[in-house]
Amino acid sequence: MAVKRDNNTNKWYYYGSYKIGNKTKQYKKRGFDRKQDAIKAEIQFKESLMNPGSTMTLSTMIDIYQEYSEKRIKESTYNNHRVEFNVWRNTLGDKALRDITSEDIQDVLERLLTDKKYSTVNEYYMRLCVLMRYATKHEYITTNPCNKVDLKKDPNLHKEEMVFWTEEQFNKFINNVDSTIFHLLFSNQFYMGTRIGEALALQWKDLDFENNTITINKTWNDKLRKCTTPKTPNSYRQISMPQFLANEYKALKSRLDVPDDSYIFGIDMPFSRSKVTKRLQNNVNSLNKRLKDEDKIPMLRMHDLRHSSASYMINNMVTGGKVNFSVYDIAKRLGDELDTVLQVYAHWLPQADKDIVNFMDKNKNTWM
Repeated sequence: MAVKRDNNTNKWYYYGSYKIGNKTKQYKKRGFDRKQDAIKAEIQFKESLMNPGSTMTLSTMIDIYQEYSEKRIKESTYNNHRVEFNVWRNTLGDKALRDITSEDIQDVLERLLTDKKYSTVNEYYMRLCVLMRYATKHEYITTNPCNKVDLKKDPNLHKEEMVFWTEEQFNKFINNVDSTIFHLLFSNQFYMGTRIGEALALQWKDLDFENNTITINKTWNDKLRKCTTPKTPNSYRQISMPQFLANEYKALKSRLDVPDDSYIFGIDMPFSRSKVTKRLQNNVNSLNKRLKDEDKIPMLRMHDLRHSSASYMINNMVTGGKVNFSVYDIAKRLGDELDTVLQVYAHWLPQADKDIVNFMDKNKNTWM
């Protein structure tokens, strides 16, 4: 047992080590006003180690789990989890882990649903479920309180339609983008369907003009200010460029005197996502001001250009009775699982519905 005063803050803290199996773990807790408070807290901490779950709070359990998971997941994923866990720290963090009931969790979720989207609240819930499974497996608690929680969508809640552009709308937009670099970036997003982080991470060395391909092997993380590994193993891929897009890349490269390891969209450092989003919004607003109401195009997020790319490809899988490519081909190009494309991207374009009806009428006429 050891406690000390921090000369910088004039607060007390306790520290030490303990063993789990053959491993030695270090512990430290700061911020106590009095020496006896630090001593008492350390005693409680050691009791929790001997009898897991007896006095351990949810916040302490989160600390233990995050230490375990930190080296097992991507840094960006770890940071996202930390934000999600903070929701539980702020609501049930001071409560003893063993005393947390399914009703406690249900109450928190219901409160969160009053001002947050179901999908967001579900992420918080799933993060807690993972934590509680870990706590149960390692015998910090005997039963998982998440097992009896029932998080259901409001049956009267109407699911928002995915926003995307048709090729006609995209052409209307892109023909009014006067910036060379953003014209290229937006075109890349519509025709290549890359995630925005993947596009911002592109370097000239990732382009093969002889074979007209782009290699995706990293993604740019704005918060970390560096490139990280792609989102999933499927995200590593080499995809072909249409000739017109390759020509646009070549034209830009011919005007620049930069090394091949420089970033295409930013040179020394990629553009920030906020800058790209602002430019997209400004271009849409500028265009719509000049158009009649019936000709205006909807406002998009940058990620919606990826949705638009998927929709564009799905809508053109078959033309004139000829199969051009499959859903599997689209999934490989997007760096997604086949199921993801079927569940997320296979929505109808307006023209697709008309084509179905035209097919029905044409087929019916042949039998009359």
